[in-house]
Amino acid sequence: MHKHLRAASPARTALLRHASRSLIKLGHAPTLSAWGLGQGLRGTVLLGLSATRAAVGGEIALAVSLASSSPEPQDLLVDYVVHHVRANGSTSPKVFKGWKLTLGPGEQRTLGKRHSLRPVTTRVLYPGPHRIELQVNGQTLAQADFELLN
Repeated sequence: MHKHLRAASPARTALLRHASRSLIKLGHAPTLSAWGLGQGLRGTVLLGLSATRAAVGGEIALAVSLASSSPEPQDLLVDYVVHHVRANGSTSPKVFKGWKLTLGPGEQRTLGKRHSLRPVTTRVLYPGPHRIELQVNGQTLAQADFELLN
């Protein structure tokens, strides 16, 4: 991937980014490194949810706090993974895109996002314990749990 990105035109760069999106969501280290996202967060991260219980059809808000302990800027890709309960009681992870940002030296930043719990045609929502994990540059750094109710 590195050799293809070096001399790539903007159109080719866009094509390569699109082609590598699944590997990026999976936290594939060589792909993240090729895009300049190979370093983990140097600092701390906290994940908070607006509620510990939510109903199907509602939403849950995520609050993410990032604090850098690095003397250099850090390019970060922050995604979140929802572990949905399946019909048989097991869970299935689904990665949702979050934020792409540069965190300055010693900077603290708070990010927010609302996650819809409405049923969609591609995913049936079942009640039960759900987990949300926060991935920063492909590494899981925080998690929070909530109960999904009918």
